[in-house]
Amino acid sequence: MPNKIKRYVVGADLHFPKISKPTVEAFFDVIKDIKPDGVILQGDQFDNEEISHHNANKPLYKERRSFLKNQEAFDDEFLTPLENMTSDFCELIWIIGNHDDWEFQFVESHPELEGVVDRVAALHLVDRGWEIVPLGHAKKIGELNVIHGEILTGIGNQAGMYPGRKAVEIYGSNVLAAHTHAPQSFSKISPVEVKKKYMGWIAPILGATNPGYLRNRPTAWLNGFTIVEVREKGLFNLYPVIVVDGECSYGGKIYGG
Repeated sequence: MPNKIKRYVVGADLHFPKISKPTVEAFFDVIKDIKPDGVILQGDQFDNEEISHHNANKPLYKERRSFLKNQEAFDDEFLTPLENMTSDFCELIWIIGNHDDWEFQFVESHPELEGVVDRVAALHLVDRGWEIVPLGHAKKIGELNVIHGEILTGIGNQAGMYPGRKAVEIYGSNVLAAHTHAPQSFSKISPVEVKKKYMGWIAPILGATNPGYLRNRPTAWLNGFTIVEVREKGLFNLYPVIVVDGECSYGGKIYGG
C-alpha cells in the first residue's frame, strides 16, 4: 500500500490590499483542484500601511476608516472564499509576519486600543479553525520548518544576497521562509554525516511586486506560492510555483489565467 502523502499549499506576503489578483486567482484555482490537507498563510497577510511606524507622520497614508475597511474587504474577498474551498479536515495555519506585528507595535503607543487593533481577534480566526503561529516561531510540517522570515533581515527590511543560506545556517534544518519576496534556494550537506542534507527556500509572493512605495526600484520579486508534499516519515518535496501573466502549472495542469 503506498505511503500517505499530505499536501500543503503555502501563500506568502499577501500584503492586503496590495495584492496580485491574478496570483490570488491561480492560488485559489490550485486549492480548489487539489484539495490540500493544509493551507498555510506565511505571514504579512495585511500590509497595514495605515498603522505602520514608517508612516507615523504621514497622514496621506491614513485614509479614514482604512484599518476597518481593509479588514472587512480581506474577509469578504480573500479569507471567506478561501475557507469555503477547503474541507473540514484541512489544516488552516496563520503565521504572524512583521507587517502583522505592527498592530501590536501600534498598541504599544496606543494602549487604549488594546483588544481593538487585533486582526486575529477581530476576524475570530481561532473560532474559525485557524492555528496561530506567533511572530518568530515556526510551523513544522514533517522535516520542514515554515517561517515568515523577518529574522533573516534583522532590524529593518534589507536582506543580504542569500537569505536562503542564512535560513539554513540559523535554523540548522530545512526551512521555507518568506519576507524578502525574491525566490531562491540553498543547500547544505554535512561533510562528515552525508545523510544530513538541509535546504532553505525563499517563497514567491501573493502580493504586488511593484507597490507604490518602491518608486519603481528594480527587485527580484516574483509572484507565486509554494506546494509541499510530506510523506509519512516526514520527508518531503517542495515545489515553488511561479505565476507569470496570471498563469502557472503544477502536475501537468495549467491554473489561473
